[in-house]
Amino acid sequence: MRGPASLILLLALGAQDAAPPIDVSAIEVSAPVLVCEFDAALLTGELRRLSWSPDGAYLHIQSIDRDAGVHDVIVSRLDGVASVAFGEPEWASGYWARKSDLAAPGVPSLRLEVLESHRRTRPTPFIGGLNGAQTADPKNPIDAYESEVTVRLRGEEIGNWINGAPLAGQTFGWGPAGSGAIVFVDRGGRLTVMDERKRRKVVATAKGATLPAWSSDGANLAFLQKGARRTFRLMAVSLRRATV
Repeated sequence: MRGPASLILLLALGAQDAAPPIDVSAIEVSAPVLVCEFDAALLTGELRRLSWSPDGAYLHIQSIDRDAGVHDVIVSRLDGVASVAFGEPEWASGYWARKSDLAAPGVPSLRLEVLESHRRTRPTPFIGGLNGAQTADPKNPIDAYESEVTVRLRGEEIGNWINGAPLAGQTFGWGPAGSGAIVFVDRGGRLTVMDERKRRKVVATAKGATLPAWSSDGANLAFLQKGARRTFRLMAVSLRRATV
């Protein structure tokens, strides 16, 4: 369900396929609200995807377990009820392809830059000591390398991985097609909204966020957070035009 404020923003953004550029300084971002909380047993393994349905009524969450395979859950935005899904909906895969692309939907000239570097490190190996103790052997260093992947948008860091496999869409999500806007998670876990001209707003109370996703109508953001005792929380933020 969309409230009046969401409808105002939707009208301001225009049609989904031809939204005008978003001016982040002209919108207000609400505090995050809980949509639902679920036990990690429902989505075992690593969380991989968070997608909006075209009408904004449902969210799809996917995890991948090395032993148990892929798990899919559908959450109702209206009442927060989570249901196990048998496979990924077609609308979810389509949304994810747009959300995680290197180019902004509708603005192909606006692209993420992927930088990869490898640094040589020289950890000191150990040799056996008395009673099983180990001491450093500085005469026999072993070369090792540290890999780092950084994703940037016009000089701003959107994602960073050190010795880990980068996952497209894990730290960012594009806004509506044509808007030139993006939502991303910085190194401190803070949720940040940024437009094409690099105007930014930080969702101050959103920390430890992952898989940020911007609804296709531009009215809502969603993200996941780790909760207590092996639980996850699905959170949502609403956007609207700032009032004078």
